[in-house]
Amino acid sequence: LLEDYVMSRSRKPVFMLAGALALLLCSFTSSALAVAIPQTTEQLVGNSSDVIRGKVVSQKSQWDDSHSIIYTVVSIEVNDVVSGSLAKSGIVSVVIPGGLVGDTGMSVEHAPEFATGEEVVLFLTTNDGVYGVTSWEMGKFTVQNGTVREKKLPVVEFINEIKSFKK
Repeated sequence: LLEDYVMSRSRKPVFMLAGALALLLCSFTSSALAVAIPQTTEQLVGNSSDVIRGKVVSQKSQWDDSHSIIYTVVSIEVNDVVSGSLAKSGIVSVVIPGGLVGDTGMSVEHAPEFATGEEVVLFLTTNDGVYGVTSWEMGKFTVQNGTVREKKLPVVEFINEIKSFKK
């Protein structure tokens, strides 16, 4: 996804991809530089282009063209668009820094982690059509048995809270 975008934009894809990934990593780190600064639901909504509820259907980690950065594309089946303009159904691809390719892994502090089959509420930010999680790990919430694990709140109440802050 990211490589296709970069390849279509430049005759120097290696440098452009590295630059695009660096820009992507910077643009999604508004609150997760060296120390994670907690954000309220209102702040997350204000910093996000979209908020969705969905299920992780797949993950694929890969190297960038220069073989210097590993990133993971997480595919989310969208069940509900809580805020924003994404299609109410379908798949959205979210780019996360880090991952495992063969025997080589790259870990990025504060990057959200996903499990295939996991139900999530995600606060998303887009940069030229590439989606990332707003404020990294703070913008990802796991839903288990109808409850948002991180909030210890029924998902319906959390969704209503998000909607009360919609732009």
